[in-house]
Amino acid sequence: MSDISDSVRQQIRRLLSQGYRVGLEYADARRFRTGSWQSATVTQGSESTVLASIASALGEHQGEYVQLLGVDTQSRTRVLELMIQRPDGAVTQVSNTKINGGKTSVASSGNSVSNGGGTDVARAVRDLLSQGCRIGTEFADPRRYRATSWTSGPSYQGTRDAEAIAMLSELVANHPDDYVRLIGIDTHARRRVVELVIHKPGEPVTLSIGGGSSQKTSSFSSSYGGSSVSSNIKTSLSAEVVASVRRLLENSYQIGTEHADSRRFRSSSWHTCKPVSATRLQDAVAQLETCLHEHEGEYVRLIGIDTQARRRVHEEIIQRPQK
Repeated sequence: MSDISDSVRQQIRRLLSQGYRVGLEYADARRFRTGSWQSATVTQGSESTVLASIASALGEHQGEYVQLLGVDTQSRTRVLELMIQRPDGAVTQVSNTKINGGKTSVASSGNSVSNGGGTDVARAVRDLLSQGCRIGTEFADPRRYRATSWTSGPSYQGTRDAEAIAMLSELVANHPDDYVRLIGIDTHARRRVVELVIHKPGEPVTLSIGGGSSQKTSSFSSSYGGSSVSSNIKTSLSAEVVASVRRLLENSYQIGTEHADSRRFRSSSWHTCKPVSATRLQDAVAQLETCLHEHEGEYVRLIGIDTQARRRVHEEIIQRPQK
């Protein structure tokens, strides 16, 4: 039976106190590279029962990756994914944190990341970039937030934390009345490693940058919103649609489409089209154009799907019948 660090014990205690279910997944080095995790059994019950079950599982899977899961059984969504064991035996140290829903915080390697008072988004960004992760974003108005229906925002793939923070500042400034969250994406495993709400409606439009704060005072240029789409792709699609497709691809979401004639549109009865299989922007745009041509005279909408969470993250009508 393996020992569990005090920081991991605290994290488990918080999950249980907030009514979340605790789970585990494991993977050997090969499966880890492909993001193919297997579920481990965790006996539910008191804190001591859960801890004993997890300690036993860590011992059984020595030499493998093991991650701790926090699951909201009502919404059937994960609120936490945290690596707690690696093949070399290293275990992630988790600082004092709270789970998504209150003052959100996800932390690893002893570095705290939180929103609300004393926010330190910069540290989260640095940690993610230092690990080679991509920075993604999502936003939602209060109604969509309650339904867990997020829209993809811009993303950053690079190594300069100042540029990533500038992108986040710009997004928050553009969405003062929305919820905005930061996404950390492991591009190799094609999975999310962090989901962190960094802004809520009614909060000041600022981000804490290493103890200070950042307004929208950056020269960072992104393809988000009404900004120009820096691409040489020749397409009949609008710049906004191309930007949406780019963001979905950058965040490793599956792209799909649906179509409906006027009668079915009024009853919200959509037909599913063939999924967009391309991973390159130019190819994805070409497949979308083919879909639009095949369903000329109908409504067509673009769908972004988080295949791991099995939920939609984006819906956008990209064609309407001409009157």
